[in-house]
Amino acid sequence: MQTRLIRTDSFRHAAIYTLLFMGSMAVLIAIVYFILDHSYKANLLREVGDDLTSIRTAYATARHGKEEHEAKEMIDDRMLAPDSNDVYLLQRGPRKIAGNLPAMTPQTGEFRLPVPGRVQGDGDGHVILGRGEKLSKDLYVFVGEDLYAVNQTERGVLYAFGLVLLASLLLAFGGGLLLSRGFLKRVDAITDTCRAIMMGRLGDRIPISGRQNELGRLGDVINAMLDRNQALMESLKQVSTDIAHDLRTPLTHLRYRLEGARNAAATTEDYAAAVEAAIAECDQLLTVFAALLRIAQIEAGARRAEFRDVALDQLVERVRDIYKPVMDDTRHPLEVRPGAGVPVRGDAQLLMQLVSNLLENAIHHTPEGTPVVLESGMEDGHAFLVVADRGAGIPEADRVNVLKRFFRQEQSRTTPGSGLGLSLVAAIAEVHNAVIKLTDNNPGLRVLVTFS
Repeated sequence: MQTRLIRTDSFRHAAIYTLLFMGSMAVLIAIVYFILDHSYKANLLREVGDDLTSIRTAYATARHGKEEHEAKEMIDDRMLAPDSNDVYLLQRGPRKIAGNLPAMTPQTGEFRLPVPGRVQGDGDGHVILGRGEKLSKDLYVFVGEDLYAVNQTERGVLYAFGLVLLASLLLAFGGGLLLSRGFLKRVDAITDTCRAIMMGRLGDRIPISGRQNELGRLGDVINAMLDRNQALMESLKQVSTDIAHDLRTPLTHLRYRLEGARNAAATTEDYAAAVEAAIAECDQLLTVFAALLRIAQIEAGARRAEFRDVALDQLVERVRDIYKPVMDDTRHPLEVRPGAGVPVRGDAQLLMQLVSNLLENAIHHTPEGTPVVLESGMEDGHAFLVVADRGAGIPEADRVNVLKRFFRQEQSRTTPGSGLGLSLVAAIAEVHNAVIKLTDNNPGLRVLVTFS
């Protein structure tokens, strides 16, 4: 498990971010340390310069013959100051006159030297930084300060930065493990769900935590896909059952007709009639299979690539021109209400098929003399189509089922039909991202197709 955690992308990302953070912190520490060191030492040298100025002023303003004495007095006064860490030296030639440093070889300018009694560079931080200059040809003065306090402060700063870096590293490592564990937990949930579905438990779904992060959105999409697949599987099972049920009757009729012709037909006319009846039954079966194939092709979305802008008002007018003679023959007055030119993205032939099937359904299920309304328009920013009749309508309990394949309100199935007309309408609407709503027309049925 630990190896899996370390190998996850979330842990790798956390490690990369940690390295970037550590690198930036190291650069920041180096900059801060350089600024701190420069500031401390510049301040120290400024104080040393002030002391040298005071000593030089005392030497320069002393009466003749008292110069050395005044410089010595100034150094003694400085050394008596409380909490003084400064070091001084005033010497003439090799002879020490004043100060707390032993005589040394005169050097001018800024330089470092070891604290007396210690070895320079022994690592304890005791190093003197100061400045020397000559007050006269053989009178030399040096003022400096022990860097121990400065070095200790800088070490403390470095130690604090080191603790921060270590704590950051531990937190980043722990955070990476926690992130990896949470990531693996979610991935394992997805994996377990997929395996369960592969084993036949089609109702299992990926648990969703409610947080809309990347994995949460992925889980929602996968669950939606699984819902769709389960619905298709259930639909496939239902279709298989319905095909077996609906095709059994015409196939049985076909067999009886052929068997009757074989046993009872005595003339050529009898055989011809039997063959004609068998052909009619075969045509009906082929019509059913063609409708099933067309529904499958539409649901597969194979024609989405050919979608174009289609004006619903022009589509409605074309349907009126085609169906007006048919409606006159069946004595169903057709009332067409094309709204303003509303374009929708879709396939004109499929949309013509949708309207045609709704009109055919209205013709077959309404008595003669009842009007049929075909309407298009725009409402609440959505294009719509309406086909309304004044027939018997559909009971509310059956309005969802009539859109399924082979569903027929007449359970005996004695009247012609396959129960695929509205299924084809539903398939066309779905491929166009449209919503079908069946409502009561008081009396009759009102079919509303709303396009997104």
